Amino acid sequence: MHRPLINSAARLLAPAVLLGVTLAGCASTAEPTTAPTTTESASPSEPTVEPTTPVVTETFAMPADCTEILPPANIAKFESDEIVLLAGPGGKYGDELITDPTPETVAGGISCYFGVDNEDINALSVSYLVSAVSLDATTRAEVISDLTAQGLVQSTDERGDISFGVLGGSAGQTTANYNIVAVDSWISVISSKGGEKAFLSAVKLADAVHLNTYE
Repeated sequence: MHRPLINSAARLLAPAVLLGVTLAGCASTAEPTTAPTTTESASPSEPTVEPTTPVVTETFAMPADCTEILPPANIAKFESDEIVLLAGPGGKYGDELITDPTPETVAGGISCYFGVDNEDINALSVSYLVSAVSLDATTRAEVISDLTAQGLVQSTDERGDISFGVLGGSAGQTTANYNIVAVDSWISVISSKGGEKAFLSAVKLADAVHLNTYE
């Protein structure tokens, strides 16, 4: 019998609670970290805006499993870095090693664990946790309220969707995190690393998920 998921993943995913990636969880004790300002759409450092419902111009299509959450180009880039889909629906280890569901999976979405497969389930290294879930008006408001309460830096991306992020790389918050809350979906990416480079990678991955899941 396999042992519970991935010691290194446990260290990665524990900050998910600190980041407040919950629909009804405890607030983070970490101080919000100023996000990079290299691009207007990617940075969550813009002034906080009141939550609004953007005009629907496209529709979220929930991926069948984790093999469809990212475009092929991103998967190819991961493979060139020896990063594979370790766990989550469609992953090498499926859900059998995951002991604690994410808020997205509890809400009916999927969470996908990408990382390095060391062929030893006790030594797997998770690099990114990529999640997506569909929202309605009620659950969208709950997500926005919760992420706001966690102290994540709020902004609006070029599509008009609300984004929440944290740079990471500090003693109080080590991992980078980025969320896109659209009118009908919540996409989140947690990196195992922190800092500007890790944050911008999370932004790009979240945008790639959006590109791949909207019609």
